[in-house]
Amino acid sequence: MRQNKNELREAENNAVIEGVLLEKRFEDKGEGDNRALTGEIDIEVRENEVHTVSFYTKYKKNDGSENGLVKGLKTVEEEYKTVAEVGREEADKVRVDNASIRLNEYYGQDGSLRSFQQISTNFVNRVKANEEFIPRAEFSIEGVVKAVKDEISSNEPTGRKELELLVPLYGGQIIPLKFIAPEGDAAEYIESEYEKGSTVAIHGDIVNYKEIKVEKKQAAFGSDKEKVTHITKRENVITGGQEPYDEDNKNAYNPQLIAKALTEREVALEEKKNKKKDGDKGNKGKKGGFGSKASGDKKKAGGLKADDLPF
Repeated sequence: MRQNKNELREAENNAVIEGVLLEKRFEDKGEGDNRALTGEIDIEVRENEVHTVSFYTKYKKNDGSENGLVKGLKTVEEEYKTVAEVGREEADKVRVDNASIRLNEYYGQDGSLRSFQQISTNFVNRVKANEEFIPRAEFSIEGVVKAVKDEISSNEPTGRKELELLVPLYGGQIIPLKFIAPEGDAAEYIESEYEKGSTVAIHGDIVNYKEIKVEKKQAAFGSDKEKVTHITKRENVITGGQEPYDEDNKNAYNPQLIAKALTEREVALEEKKNKKKDGDKGNKGKKGGFGSKASGDKKKAGGLKADDLPF
């Protein structure tokens, strides 16, 4: 039997980042019960590859007691040594092994949705001297197949496949994430076996590569000309996966619950878009110094199209 609960199960969603601590940025936000410790740390896993890990945790739990997670993050803020502070030789090696992949989403000034992958955690540990240090950025994740497509570059298929997954989060939310299957066995298996609507589990590498190349062209006179090239690659590369879950597997996702979560996501995004629009109108009204307050013209979110459903 499929899941018969009314709540959507939170998917396995784990990221492991291990490397040298480059920088850390901390900030207190909010007041009273809403006071929270937020920030980011940058971890270098190899040359030209740095991963930013974000965190957010309130100082108080819902019952008013102290949140123990803050103490651990305060230790990172006050005691962990970064390359920026003490140099590479003295900087701490760190491991984040309880992170998850999320999306940072917002609407820009042009009304378009901006969506960026984000690695989030509230746990950071030093790699001890007697522990093996394995620089890496890896993921293991479950989700529902939304689509399998050819990767296209310069209007030509690359041989790799794009796997689009719908990943349920805590609290019944759902987000779309994209993964790349390398040319060969992985791409062939996923294309033939990962059907739309099936529940799957995959693992692989998180890639965030940035390189700046400077090429000098010698001049016959005067200063040489420099050509600067920025090389950036951000992708989640699949290195392995499981067979699709059978329909009677208790962990196979109920398509009705997925459809409900997608509808709620659409409504939430529409509300966020209207809030952004209303905020912009309000700011324009304040700038003018006269006239009536701009009122929000909230639109009812439309229903899902058939092509948007994962099954």
